[in-house]
Amino acid sequence: MTETSDRERPPPSIAGTGGYGAATTLRASAEEKWRHRRLAEVIAGRRRVLTDTIPPRHGKAYVVEAGHILRVSCPEGPQVGDFIAFNRDDPAERFWSARTRVIHGAHLRVGDRLWSCPPLTRPMLTLIADTLDHPALPHGARAHDLLFCRCDARHYELVHGLGGARNCNDNLAEAITPFGLAPSDVHDPFNIFMTTGLNNEGQPFYLPSTSRKGDHVELYAEIPCLVAVSACPGGSSGARSNPLGIEIFAPADSAP
Repeated sequence: MTETSDRERPPPSIAGTGGYGAATTLRASAEEKWRHRRLAEVIAGRRRVLTDTIPPRHGKAYVVEAGHILRVSCPEGPQVGDFIAFNRDDPAERFWSARTRVIHGAHLRVGDRLWSCPPLTRPMLTLIADTLDHPALPHGARAHDLLFCRCDARHYELVHGLGGARNCNDNLAEAITPFGLAPSDVHDPFNIFMTTGLNNEGQPFYLPSTSRKGDHVELYAEIPCLVAVSACPGGSSGARSNPLGIEIFAPADSAP
């Protein structure tokens, strides 16, 4: 009996309109969802490891240990945060926006995970809490975007004729430099609080952020991470730029 040739083997792909993530085992299990829900709900007993503020139009980076919870908030009003992540111990492993989008969709929801690049391709962080209302919007637009890349200086020059404008690419590069990383290590982000969609021509668009003063999201670190966040200088936040609040917690002992 001859071995089946590569040409005759069924390709390991999934076709159809049901979505790739729903047809795979890459989503969190029921047990993992329960554990993440408990981590978000058990507030009493949490130990605050860090509290900080990212000024409007600037960026900062933080180490988030495995098992810790990162909260990103809007202390003064709507503000988009461009978020990137690295394996703290091996920064060659970093957040993979495209794979995360294929698995979970163009906008992340509670229970979705931020996946890393090959060769490991594994969850780095899990979104465990989100206080936004998520109203119905044109073309199904929604917050917590994976469609857009980060803004950069050259983009502002080409589109708006602006030179030297603050931008997320430079903010993130500045933030990771003290950790021994280079501007080339900046990668496409998870755009927290950014409200986006696709129009009838398939073009991405954004609306003013639907986040409000006091809103926050929480991310649970599955592995030790170095994360960087830019308080986006662009217009996606709305009429003005605001700061972002950063808190890191060790979970309550009673949380599994």
